[in-house]
Amino acid sequence: MDKQYLTRQLMRFFDQYQAGIDWRPCNTEFKVHTLNKGDCLLQQGEPCSNMFFLCSGLVRYYSVSQNGKEYTQTIAKAPKLVGSTRALGLVQPALFNIEAVCPSVAISFPWQSFYQQMSQDLAFTQAYAKFLESIFIAKEQKEYAMVKHSATQRYLDFCRDFSELKDVLPQQHIASYIGITPIALSRIRAQLKNNAC
Repeated sequence: MDKQYLTRQLMRFFDQYQAGIDWRPCNTEFKVHTLNKGDCLLQQGEPCSNMFFLCSGLVRYYSVSQNGKEYTQTIAKAPKLVGSTRALGLVQPALFNIEAVCPSVAISFPWQSFYQQMSQDLAFTQAYAKFLESIFIAKEQKEYAMVKHSATQRYLDFCRDFSELKDVLPQQHIASYIGITPIALSRIRAQLKNNAC
């Protein structure tokens, strides 16, 4: 894919949060990543100074416990800024992996230099603040659902939000994302199928 086209997608992504961003100070070098299903943008335990912009496709954030069990934390659809704020801000290893769920395209760029170039622009800082706010809102809503919604409702919400994944993502990934076991998810799916008949 054309790097300039992908870079313009990143600009449009920020522009949706705040109009009037002056992109002229940005001379950051962007790198294109063409990902196959299962390829990782970010590896748990490794440092990372790059932010990623997912131009097309989907990724999942997941961590692996000491006994090798995977926990799916987030699923992100393009267009989306993805990465580890902790790894970038604290210069520490990432606590999770970011893996392509399907063929995807992303660009990466060194976050600190990009942010230094753009942070003098008020419209950009406002856009970034609104983007971060959207992440906090989504996280709060997911935490609320985990406490207040039944497992069946959380599965139905997943099917609504990620309809393209409900039949292709491995069952254990879906179960982990909504906070139940694969066996419990099998029961829910069977019950919903029976109720639909």
